[in-house]
Amino acid sequence: MKIFREIKKSFVNRMVYYSISNSSLFDKKWYLSQYPEIGKVNPVKHYLEKGWREGKNPSEKFSTNKYLYAYPDVQDRNMNPLEHYLFHGKKRGRLCFNVGQVGIEKAKKTNNRPLVSVIVASYNYADLLPQTLDSILSQTYTNYEIVIVDDGSTDNSMEVINRYLSENDNIKFYRHPGDANRGLPETVRLGVIKSQGEFVAFCESDDFWDSQHLSKKVDIINRYQEVKIISNNVELFGEEKMVNARKKYVEDLDAFLSVGGNNLDINGHKGMNYIPTFSAVMIRKDVFQNLDYNTPISAWIDFWLYRQILKNELLFYTTDKLTYWRQHSSFNNINNAEKYTAERDWFIYMSDRLNGFKISRRILKNVKILKKSHLFELSYYSEKYADLLDGTDPIMHYLLVGWKKGCNPSPYFNNNAYLSNYVDVWLNNVNPLIHYERYGKKQRLKVFPVGTEELLEIQETDIEMVRKWREKTKTVLLISHELSLTGAPRALLNMAIMLKKIGATPVILSLKHGPMEKEISDLGIKLLVEPFLLMNYNLRHWSLSVFLSNFDVVVFNTLETVWLIEHFSEIKAKKICWLHEGRYSYAGWTRFKDLSVLFSLFDKVYAVGEYSKSFADPYILDKNKLGVLLYGIPDIEIKLANKTLDNKIKLLLPGTLSDRKGQLILLQALDMLSKKVREQIDIYIVGAAIEKKVERAVKHCHYSCVKYIGELEHEQLLQLFTNVDIALSPSLDDPMPIVCTEAMALEKGVIVSENTGTASFIENGKNGYKVPAGDPLALAEVIERMVLYKDKLPMLGKAARKIYDDNFTMEIFEKNIKALIMGE
Repeated sequence: MKIFREIKKSFVNRMVYYSISNSSLFDKKWYLSQYPEIGKVNPVKHYLEKGWREGKNPSEKFSTNKYLYAYPDVQDRNMNPLEHYLFHGKKRGRLCFNVGQVGIEKAKKTNNRPLVSVIVASYNYADLLPQTLDSILSQTYTNYEIVIVDDGSTDNSMEVINRYLSENDNIKFYRHPGDANRGLPETVRLGVIKSQGEFVAFCESDDFWDSQHLSKKVDIINRYQEVKIISNNVELFGEEKMVNARKKYVEDLDAFLSVGGNNLDINGHKGMNYIPTFSAVMIRKDVFQNLDYNTPISAWIDFWLYRQILKNELLFYTTDKLTYWRQHSSFNNINNAEKYTAERDWFIYMSDRLNGFKISRRILKNVKILKKSHLFELSYYSEKYADLLDGTDPIMHYLLVGWKKGCNPSPYFNNNAYLSNYVDVWLNNVNPLIHYERYGKKQRLKVFPVGTEELLEIQETDIEMVRKWREKTKTVLLISHELSLTGAPRALLNMAIMLKKIGATPVILSLKHGPMEKEISDLGIKLLVEPFLLMNYNLRHWSLSVFLSNFDVVVFNTLETVWLIEHFSEIKAKKICWLHEGRYSYAGWTRFKDLSVLFSLFDKVYAVGEYSKSFADPYILDKNKLGVLLYGIPDIEIKLANKTLDNKIKLLLPGTLSDRKGQLILLQALDMLSKKVREQIDIYIVGAAIEKKVERAVKHCHYSCVKYIGELEHEQLLQLFTNVDIALSPSLDDPMPIVCTEAMALEKGVIVSENTGTASFIENGKNGYKVPAGDPLALAEVIERMVLYKDKLPMLGKAARKIYDDNFTMEIFEKNIKALIMGE
């Protein structure tokens, strides 16, 4: 089988090589001349192996970076872009982009001086408007008029405008009838109607221009044929947070667009706005004659118009930073832009319909699902949300935007309740009813009727209780994603115990019920379980907001609660994130959340060890916020069990049965051990089964030395530990397995993979062993060594105990909590 795979791989590689080599999109001579540093190597081979990763282009006809930027799915698959285009993209109608310009230059550059109408849409920016107008009046190109359209400003904008009107003959001013506020689309439309220029440019009243803005654009008009829309690079300025949020978008645009004309695939790359701000665009006036202004999102009128224009026209671009784009609190700032993205699918659908693009097969498939669903009632939706539909298809409205606005498909299905209970569906931005029909039914997920909004465990008595506690001591809210018997909830419970010991009042708020509830109750710690927390916070439930405002510190435990920070940003408490995740978790969460933005909202971010910290580091811009907070566990005093006298070495692998925890690696290692070694060991596997593939492999293992016990309560697991010699953690990714720390506290040696946080404390042969992750042979060799030198196991266990004494005792944990959490 292995030989067959190698033969197949070799055949595919040869086919790719010859396809690229014979393609008109690969120019060998051009490649060698452009990149002389590669020497005399085979250019095709170089491009395939490393050139494309370095951003090198195979010819003038194909831009590596532009293709990857235009089609992120290719970049996500880490696939050679030219290979993708030849084998997949061409069939799908995708575009390949020239390295240089596309627009056709005129045979001889002209010196025309067309009249340009500069439209300034004014609304309540009296303090910023002078800078805008002064920058226009300072243009080196002089054949222009300024058309100011005020959209019902209520500040002293009129005083500013009147002053400029009295001093400048080339400024015209208009308002809507009755001085009404009609919104940006109508303001732009009025400005265009009143313009006299051959070209129309825009400068928003909170931005300003470089003095050569117009002259550089007119130069493009004189150099190229059929110029209808021109854009330029921009300089961001203003509030630092918003500048940083938009910086990459602007940089990517500049890298993607060519100087000159750009042929853009607005149907294939639907969500991309190639012109960042109105203040960066100039359009020939006759283009506006056939444009529709009825955008579903007023703030995106520019995007709405551009998509209509760029369907058939080239976008001409200059890399000169001719526009200064202010980032500040406004109707179209980065925070509001995030709100508008909730309606993005609806916006794109309406735009596609206007432009005559076909509806995607994915959308049509989901429409069929909704039509068949007994949980979607057409009459209910049409009547209840008639004011939102405005004559559009109810099913399409619900599918693309209705569910995001809280429109329920029937009285029997509550969107917000479903999303709040199954947060992964919300994070993946999936329509809840579509998810239920496609996956939820099979998984036996619950549906909730309309009216579930009334389900809130937090009561006024709880608010009063916390308020009284706060008068006497500091209150700390500990948010847990669940109450399972796994490491992260256990670490949080130990934090609660220590907070109570030092005089603070801890309250645990969990998003799910679980078996740890009784333990928390027995310890006298206040516990609230809110599976509908997201829903109730979005609904601005009064008692929830008041409750949260009564805490001095809020600790978000694990990456699975980080998303909540968006909804807690108004809470004045010190907000701390405690991370227990590694590579696996980050790879999943970054698909649907910008972690760098979320982490910026915390006061402090602590990882549970250096291994975990390494994965958080790239997403935290302010490195002073990031630190390490090791958990603590109580010193374990437990009655020793009567150890069996069979003289076998006993190993224990605790953890949920999943690919990540490494049970399959262990079973592969057993295959590599001799029968004699297997006869001298017993291996206990403990944990809840969450992946069927791993569960089947463990339960059907034919080696008698493997004993699967299932899930145990914490005390039962500790009791089992006393009867074993070694703890195993061959995980592919495990930031700081608490079971290994408990094993070390019980003077048990540990074998861990290098992809665990525990590995940073291990010195091979002295206090345990660490092996490469995913390497069953290395694991087998260590187990065999244990058997050969079993008389040294007690010494190994005592050395492991020292790791616990130096790092994980409750006394050390108490000291760290006082300093890092409570700021004492």
